[in-house]
Amino acid sequence: MTDYFELAELADKILEISDEDMTKLVSVLDDLDEGVKNELLVSDFLNAYQVFWYFFRYEPEILPGERLMLLSASSLTEGVLIEERDIYEIRFRVVDALPEILVTDGEAVLETFSGKGAYRDAAEWVDNN
Repeated sequence: MTDYFELAELADKILEISDEDMTKLVSVLDDLDEGVKNELLVSDFLNAYQVFWYFFRYEPEILPGERLMLLSASSLTEGVLIEERDIYEIRFRVVDALPEILVTDGEAVLETFSGKGAYRDAAEWVDNN
């Protein structure tokens, strides 16, 4: 496990290099040691939007994007609400360094999607059910 202050300094350097360019951020994260990268992806030093972009390389709609920007990546271990559609919730979490998109009814998980197309797959599932 990386020292908290070292991780903070590394995150500052990464964010300075990427200068809010998500493509640069992804590139820098891809070059990191796997263990350090995985720590950063669920830390307080990145936000959930940056992690969402890292895993899915997809920009969500405005409201889901704003929700993700306001949450730290550390909240992703428990999962965060991305959006509500009809009676369903679409949630994003990171488990063992792997991203998951969950569809719930607010209480129980109905479907779990993973992979680069997970968010789109979840939205499509919700739209068809």
